[in-house]
Amino acid sequence: MNFTVLKKFILSELEEKISGTYNYHSVAHTIDVLESAQAIAKDLNVPSDDYLLLRTAALLHETGMMSVYENHEEASVLFMKEMLPDYGYTSHQIEGIEKLIIATKMPHQPSTLLESIICDADLDYLGREDYFIISHRLRLEWIHKNNYPESLPHWYQDQYDFLQKHQYFTKVAKAKRDIGKLHNLKLVTELIQNNAQKNL
Repeated sequence: MNFTVLKKFILSELEEKISGTYNYHSVAHTIDVLESAQAIAKDLNVPSDDYLLLRTAALLHETGMMSVYENHEEASVLFMKEMLPDYGYTSHQIEGIEKLIIATKMPHQPSTLLESIICDADLDYLGREDYFIISHRLRLEWIHKNNYPESLPHWYQDQYDFLQKHQYFTKVAKAKRDIGKLHNLKLVTELIQNNAQKNL
């Protein structure tokens, strides 16, 4: 099997079929999750066979978005099962990849190390400096797709609640992102407080 060929094909498909449709669930998100998953896996010395499954799942986990928005993880699995045999993946490998893709369904509840890695990679941005840029993309997507309220205070409160509840699962993600996530939570808190003062 040739992961490089698969990656080129999938990114091309995503670019063609969801580019401009989703602000957050874009090709950039897939690349971000793939790179984050690879980095965590390397730090944890994940065996090569498992590394392939992880990379493949990260690459394919949003492909369902090409056909549906809600429950897109299940659609991603159907797409994956149809195409991966043509790339030399075995039924056993496909079964493992399916579990990893389904693990990205919110709320995250991983039960294995690989599932923990892909979940941490999926939300790696929460602890990064580009958190506000990426979260703004999610807000715009929700406004367009979910009839989400356009109110910024409403958004910041939801983000505050989410950041407070969220936890990374792997020791690598905790070490790399927990401090940054706390910093972002502090900034969100300040935005909420500033808005409250303006409305006094």
